[in-house]
Amino acid sequence: MKRFATAIAVALAIAAPTAAHAQIAAAIGQPLPASDLDAGTVSVRVIAGSPSKPIVGTDVTLVVNGTPRQARSDSAGRAIFKDLPAGATVKASVVDEDKKEWASSEFVLADTGVRVMLSTKPFEPGGGGAPFAGGAGGAMPEPRQMSGQARAEASDSPGTITVRLTYDDFKDAAPPANVPVLLVGYRADETYALHVVPTDKDGRAQFTSLDIKGETSYFAMAQLPRNGAIDRLASLPCVLDSHAGVRLVLSADKRDSNAPPIDDLNKVEKQDHPGADHSVHVVLEGVPDPAATVRLVALSPDGTHRVLGQAPASRAEADPTDVVGQSSFEQHNDMPAHAVHVQVHGGGGVNEPLGGVNVVLVPAKQVKQAEAGMGVKTPEGGELDLTDASNAPVVAEVTINGKVMRSKPFDLSQHGGVLDMYAQWESQGKLVADIDASAAKPDEAMLAETTMRGLPYRSAPLQPIAGKGSEATIYVFPRVMFSFSLTSHIDDEFLAVQGRFQITNNAWAPYIGGADGLVIPLPEHFRGAIVAEQDQGDVAVAQGAGFRIARPIPPGGKQFHAGFSLPVQDGTVHWALDLPLGAYESGMEILQTPGMVVQTPPSVKGEVATAPQGTFYVLPSISILPKQSMEMTISNLPSPPAWRKWAPRITGAIAIMIMLAGLGFALARTTATRALHHERLVKRNKLLDELVALEPGGKSDKRRAQITDELEQLWDE
Repeated sequence: MKRFATAIAVALAIAAPTAAHAQIAAAIGQPLPASDLDAGTVSVRVIAGSPSKPIVGTDVTLVVNGTPRQARSDSAGRAIFKDLPAGATVKASVVDEDKKEWASSEFVLADTGVRVMLSTKPFEPGGGGAPFAGGAGGAMPEPRQMSGQARAEASDSPGTITVRLTYDDFKDAAPPANVPVLLVGYRADETYALHVVPTDKDGRAQFTSLDIKGETSYFAMAQLPRNGAIDRLASLPCVLDSHAGVRLVLSADKRDSNAPPIDDLNKVEKQDHPGADHSVHVVLEGVPDPAATVRLVALSPDGTHRVLGQAPASRAEADPTDVVGQSSFEQHNDMPAHAVHVQVHGGGGVNEPLGGVNVVLVPAKQVKQAEAGMGVKTPEGGELDLTDASNAPVVAEVTINGKVMRSKPFDLSQHGGVLDMYAQWESQGKLVADIDASAAKPDEAMLAETTMRGLPYRSAPLQPIAGKGSEATIYVFPRVMFSFSLTSHIDDEFLAVQGRFQITNNAWAPYIGGADGLVIPLPEHFRGAIVAEQDQGDVAVAQGAGFRIARPIPPGGKQFHAGFSLPVQDGTVHWALDLPLGAYESGMEILQTPGMVVQTPPSVKGEVATAPQGTFYVLPSISILPKQSMEMTISNLPSPPAWRKWAPRITGAIAIMIMLAGLGFALARTTATRALHHERLVKRNKLLDELVALEPGGKSDKRRAQITDELEQLWDE
């Protein structure tokens, strides 16, 4: 139901854009779950009345279980707190220039990250302002905190990336000069390039004439020696556009720091199993071919590349400590307070009861690592009953294969409940390859690649470091995947549909859908398609087809919000959606009407769910292979009264009859006029002939006068 609730919220945001500012204002000071942040991470954003006015360089305080921590806000006004204990009670606050404190509500950490927004001024809908307004005298954030994060700079020329190296100090009297900075470009056409520029006296390296069409993703990297260690610095990939240049900082630790070496490759992929000295340990994730061969490629600044070595992939031993789990607690009103029934199940590629698992209940405010011997072990059946006498929320700590996992906080003070813990680990090891990289040169970058089914798959680039191994991961997934999260309701004679469309790009290079962009099809006979205002810069309506994304899809993908309608014909909606990219873990909700019947696609099951907005028929999990169609009918829908259907037709018929009658009258008049004109013409000609005949015959002048009068009358008529 989590996806259902999210989809409802997205749909409401599109349906009522005028309420967006009110929603932002209401969210200030309130914790918002953020699945894109690691568990135990809190992001606090500080603004001065408007999201366009971030407060930079100000101290943010986060009180964690009564103990305060501090961090400074970065260029976006965000202060990040990491590695916080699960179940901890936290509260964020900031002090403005007048020493007035602005604080969030107190909240308990769950199993996702959390975002909080604080504002030092009343919220200003649509307000603008300088991006570095406010804060401690407008001071910049700590360099290490913003290291590797690209930001647009309007004063820099488009197609420019400026990299600044520092030892976590922008005021350093001796910035690192003449240090080579590497910039690797991954192009959409599967080619790559390396640029190398040394830093100047201010520690800056500038790269110019780069791609602004969005067809290349760029990775910056450098190495800084520091007090006997070498910090390997790297940025996340960025894509340029035609509006502005990009700046980013690569920061080592303090020059005199004795901390372990920094390895920013962990930002891109975890370095849990680096290879031996001068080697790269390559891991193939996804659906790789067991017969794959892996190559290690070195990129040179002169535009060439060479293969440092290659090796066949082999199967590593399974790692049972790599446990992934999830938990759910369901309260039962018929169970006594303070009682919980725990059931633990899962395994390596199976789902069986897990015995011998240590389970302990701890107060949510005092979560800590479980110690050996504490708690109770599950029997062979994987189920046990526990009690907790406290009236405060508790967390279950479960230790499986040496890894401690924690549930979300739950309350037993009023009623008991059932806690379900599910854990999985790999049944067989991953495909891996170890390749010697000792031949790599200091000014070269490396990448691991393989070819499967005629397609290349590559790791992110990395810079070799003397005396140290590295780990690189190649993700073997479909290049692009499509998903949607839609909410719909009957609106008069149409099914109104709105929600989120997402295209996932599983490669490190941008994806180009075609010469005119990537078209996302809509169901046949759709009407009135519209794109949300914030997405109209990149997405447009392709009449008769669907939505067109003009720019390449960057690494990671792109999502946008939009809506459309389908006609209701005789109480039925016919949904026929072609899916050239398939549909992956998608979903749809339909607001129910009395008697509504939904015939779902094969393998897709629906269920009924209730939300504050009403009762919905939910399709929670839609997965369809590429190049197929999603066929669905929604019937027994309310039909308009008969008079509403026939009245327009009758009105139209009457209008047509009136028009035809008028045309007939006009044609009849034209015919009669022509007949009269012909009759007068014949009479005139006869009179003229008679007048001519009178001259030589000596006829009387009286007849001549009569003929002349008649001719004059005919001419007047």
